[in-house]
Amino acid sequence: MSEFPLHTPQTAPQAARTILKDVQSRLGFIPTMYAKQAEAPVVLKTYRMLDEAFETTSLTTTERLVVLMTVSRYHACDFCMSAHSWRAQIAKLSPPLIEALRTGALTGNTRLDALATFTYAMVDSRGAISDDQLQAFREAGFSRQQALEVILGIAAKVMTNFTNRLAHTPPNPEFGSENVWRASQ
Repeated sequence: MSEFPLHTPQTAPQAARTILKDVQSRLGFIPTMYAKQAEAPVVLKTYRMLDEAFETTSLTTTERLVVLMTVSRYHACDFCMSAHSWRAQIAKLSPPLIEALRTGALTGNTRLDALATFTYAMVDSRGAISDDQLQAFREAGFSRQQALEVILGIAAKVMTNFTNRLAHTPPNPEFGSENVWRASQ
């Protein structure tokens, strides 16, 4: 049970209404996370800013999804893992790759596995990774810039993962039942 309402453009605080309307117009629905974040419009606005910034990094779409899904799995965020599974499907990632990211298994791609390992280590150690861990990331072909860009993705996910855990945000039915993920899996 959550005391955080699923806001609509009509019930949200004024400062969140335009964002909800825009998202609904663009996607055809309002992600339940946005509906919950609308309770604090500054949180919704800040998340959108972080998400948009992360989309402009030098990481590829697939690499960004590796970061987002690794962090969301670490934090056991049902909503985010479901949403990113849906996004991965739209981005045409292979089903085996999506499944590996959902379960934390090796992907079979050395570069993506190095990225997932680095991301996991960054979250698990709260940024205090070893020189060897950074070196392994760099040896996989990633730059110092990309190491910092991973932090941006982590920051966005901490905001959403914690929001969704606190507010008990359910995954949207629009994600499709095949993409719904539960931490107990």
